[in-house]
Amino acid sequence: MSLEKAIESQIQEAMAAGLFDNLPGAGKPLRFDGNENDPNWLGHHILKNAGVLPEWLNLARDIEAGLERLAGIDEAHRRLCEQAAATGDWEGHRLAILHARQRYEQLARDIRRQQDRFNLDAPGIRTERPGIWVEYHLERLDSRIPAGFRHLFA
Repeated sequence: MSLEKAIESQIQEAMAAGLFDNLPGAGKPLRFDGNENDPNWLGHHILKNAGVLPEWLNLARDIEAGLERLAGIDEAHRRLCEQAAATGDWEGHRLAILHARQRYEQLARDIRRQQDRFNLDAPGIRTERPGIWVEYHLERLDSRIPAGFRHLFA
């Protein structure tokens, strides 16, 4: 018996036993939302629909969620700096601004470690992602503080 016939036989037995009844998405068309140029995209799509992904794809999802949180912290830092500039009370906003920067730095470094691990585990150079440049972004956050007040944040 060929491999294809053996697989088909097992599928037919599972169908007869009702193992495919009431599966999530039953009776609905497949959504093709992957990169059709990736030779493995259909396999990844099927695994994703089944709730089973390779570790590197789960890591990609974690990286995306982390980047969204990072953007939120960046926005909070920007608002705090704008409030301090509007009131001229940099000393009063000092601890909140420092805390936002500290949270940003910690999360950015965690994301960078995840990106490095992802790039090691990803199946090819086309799936790799550029790593976040943490120091550049910290300098960008620090540049929101006027030079005359930077001594408060050193």
